[in-house]
Amino acid sequence: MTDDRLLLRRARTACLALVTATVVATGAAGIAHAAPAPTPATSSVDDSFYTPPSPLPAGKPGDIIRSENLPTAITIPSPQGSVPAKATRIMYLSVDANGDPIAVTGYYLQPVSEWKGPGPRPVVAYAGGLHGQGDQCAASKLLQEGVTFSFPGGPMAEIEQIVTLNLVRSGYGVVSSDYMGGGTPGTHTFGNRVDQAHAVIDVARAALHLPEVSPEAKVAFAGYSQGGGATAAAAELVGSYAPELPLVGIYTGGVPSDLLREMNYLDGNRLGGVIGYALNGASYRYPEFKERVNTVLNAYGKQTMAQLSGECIVLTSARGKPSSRDWTVSHKSFGQLVTEDPILSKYVHMQDIGNLKPTVPVLLTGNPDDPTVPIVQERELYSKWCALGATSLQYEEIPFPVRLIGASGFGHVAGGISGFGRAASWLADRFAGKPAVTGCSRG
Repeated sequence: MTDDRLLLRRARTACLALVTATVVATGAAGIAHAAPAPTPATSSVDDSFYTPPSPLPAGKPGDIIRSENLPTAITIPSPQGSVPAKATRIMYLSVDANGDPIAVTGYYLQPVSEWKGPGPRPVVAYAGGLHGQGDQCAASKLLQEGVTFSFPGGPMAEIEQIVTLNLVRSGYGVVSSDYMGGGTPGTHTFGNRVDQAHAVIDVARAALHLPEVSPEAKVAFAGYSQGGGATAAAAELVGSYAPELPLVGIYTGGVPSDLLREMNYLDGNRLGGVIGYALNGASYRYPEFKERVNTVLNAYGKQTMAQLSGECIVLTSARGKPSSRDWTVSHKSFGQLVTEDPILSKYVHMQDIGNLKPTVPVLLTGNPDDPTVPIVQERELYSKWCALGATSLQYEEIPFPVRLIGASGFGHVAGGISGFGRAASWLADRFAGKPAVTGCSRG
């Protein structure tokens, strides 16, 4: 069997396994099960929506450029029946890490049921986990299709609805970003601290401009994995970037807070291909970084980066355990090169989280058995934030109920399931106006 056919076979198997394992694990945690509709033979998404106007319209971060009705492919059954929601696809203004205006896409889910809590219906800005770097991996596209088998970059399933529609079931409006470069022209800047934080903060601002959302609605952020990195960075930046947001709290879990440490851990390990996402994203955003990377990558490395730029995470995970040593002219790992080269080091360490104090209540969680983002990163982030004088920081290590699963290849997903189970009650308390912890608390 050729390498391409073997990779394709692994990707199809991984996609089915990922969806199955996530749904089964979710059911074990008491969250509703996802039921995908039949997969369309061709894409049903009109890609013209994702092309921003040129030039971009004048406006402020969070202003909506365009919106449209978004048909969804997945419904979530629960003991009370299905969870209906009206979905809207949005394109909004944001600001990238270089300070330049940029158009970003995402979606908003409005529960059909009446909000029964006090005040206007709250909004959760949900930061999704890593989908991949290809445009077809964008969450708002997958929300419409459910599953894509597009190649060479697919397949991918939209498993985020396991979380988002359960938030809808709780009565919250849910808004989510595709992140910068996700679905839209350019490269998705995975791992970029400021890009990801601004995308999440500004999608929350955008939601408050929708006619079905009260501008006085309380807002919370929630995210795990890549979304954990995005919401953790948002916790550090929102006070200065968006002080007007009526933000009551931030849940962040599975946080890759130290990019170099995470790359070194994944290198030659499971999901080593994700390192390529980070290199592609930084090369796209920072010309100086791109110039230096082009001098250290060999022909195979450059070819691999080009392939990864169009892949979803399922296909990337099917690469096995790639080593960045195979990508470089010197055959040194990329982590080694970062420690030796001041330019590479500068841009990698610009993505570190833990250097600014969160000024809103934060719930930080991690899975002690996590095989993808080692728990040491959450422990160190907690220590750094506490040393900075965090206003309200609650940290909990939550293993998946079945420790064997929690430490398996699906352990990172399992940690997200456990974390969001805890976050549900924490978010409800914040929206209800109950006081959060003062200072730092470790559960």
